[in-house]
Amino acid sequence: MSKAMGELLAQYVVEQDSQRLPAAVIQQAKRCLLDSIGVAVAGSAKTWAQAALREVRRQGGHGQASIWLYGDRVPDTSAALVNGMFAHSMDYNDDHAGIQVGSLIPPTAAAVGEAVGASGREVLTAIALGYDVAVRLADAINSQQLYMRGFQPTAVCGVFAATAVAGRLLKLSVGQMADAFGIAASYAGGTIEFLKEGTDTKRFHVAKAAQGGVLSARLAMAGMNGPRSVFEGAFGIFNVYSEQSRPERLLAELGARYDILETSFKKYPFCDGNAPPLEATLALLQEHGIAIEQVASLHYRIKSFLVPYCIDYHGDRSRKFRPRNELDAQMSLPFCIAMGLLQNGKLKVDHFDPANYGDPRIHAIADKVDASADPELDKVPLRPMSMPSILTMTLNDGRKLSKRVDYQKGDPRNPFTDQELEEKFRFCVEDFMSAGQADQIISVIDSLDQRGDLGSLSSVLGKPGN
Repeated sequence: MSKAMGELLAQYVVEQDSQRLPAAVIQQAKRCLLDSIGVAVAGSAKTWAQAALREVRRQGGHGQASIWLYGDRVPDTSAALVNGMFAHSMDYNDDHAGIQVGSLIPPTAAAVGEAVGASGREVLTAIALGYDVAVRLADAINSQQLYMRGFQPTAVCGVFAATAVAGRLLKLSVGQMADAFGIAASYAGGTIEFLKEGTDTKRFHVAKAAQGGVLSARLAMAGMNGPRSVFEGAFGIFNVYSEQSRPERLLAELGARYDILETSFKKYPFCDGNAPPLEATLALLQEHGIAIEQVASLHYRIKSFLVPYCIDYHGDRSRKFRPRNELDAQMSLPFCIAMGLLQNGKLKVDHFDPANYGDPRIHAIADKVDASADPELDKVPLRPMSMPSILTMTLNDGRKLSKRVDYQKGDPRNPFTDQELEEKFRFCVEDFMSAGQADQIISVIDSLDQRGDLGSLSSVLGKPGN
């Protein structure tokens, strides 16, 4: 009898030799961890992040792992939840195959790794394996179809990745890991109805996936079982969540391809689908020496699934042109273009605060913006994170200019250097810590594969009493 997909995936996660991972994979895992911590710190003060922190503090529990920046010692399930909420606070975390697992894999690895005293290299290995599971699953289930059906793919796929990370660090057997995947399906969910009112649940979906992954692994370790056919079964996630799944992609080239190497890091704290349009606009204005005041209209062709996110939520365009909260603003193509042009592409989390929504300069630019779905762009695979956009800029004198951007800055085909990623980290944390503390965090992560545990990282990152 052939093994179920969950068993084969479990075997890969459990038996992978950390000492045989390519140096480039370990280095990329460090980059993903650094970026996750940076964007988590940047988003830690937001109301939804603070709500999670207050509730976890209220619950208490045996201190096993640290809450980033604050230093509280809490159960690893709670640390994964809060740090995951921090990391997804402002849509600033990395992307791959239509999911944003940088907001849940590093927080899960840090929480469980600290709780069990895992070595730095083992934590980095777990991060790399988590990205493998997440991206393979997103590709197999067809994350673009999940968006179109109303699911949040990061929440659906992410819990299995978090389970792999936690299970690896807890040293589960192959059978226990397969059970953990089966248990994790109980947490796989979250719809994009948050778009209608711009609610905080978008952040919670991802944090819940991190927490659910830890709990799924711990329940399996405690003796609970789960369906081994959780992926390909008649009522497995491929058949339940997607009408166009590609199950064969889950295990293709397993162990020969490391998906973490194709991670796309974000330059801007907003919906990734808005990045190519902004970069196309900035490039055209610069190339032709044009001021935005000379522009009559900006029309963008985008992928179909981005339309409800960025320009038109099922016929309601009002919140896209006049945001009412931060999620509205982050998702809004008109707002992101307007604020991005006013800031010359140098956007911070605070630029999406409600205090900016009434700025007449933003309204003047936003009202020039429109977008529509392009079926041809839908054919471009959503992997690693391809969201191409075609801009048609019409000037006041009637001239039309065009620009296509396929790979925004941070895409693996237009990547951040290590120095650029460190600059983003410093940019994210500068309002929360000294430059010296930021440098210490960078230094610790750079040598993490040589460290016996995460104690040094927790020490330099945590600031008890905040």
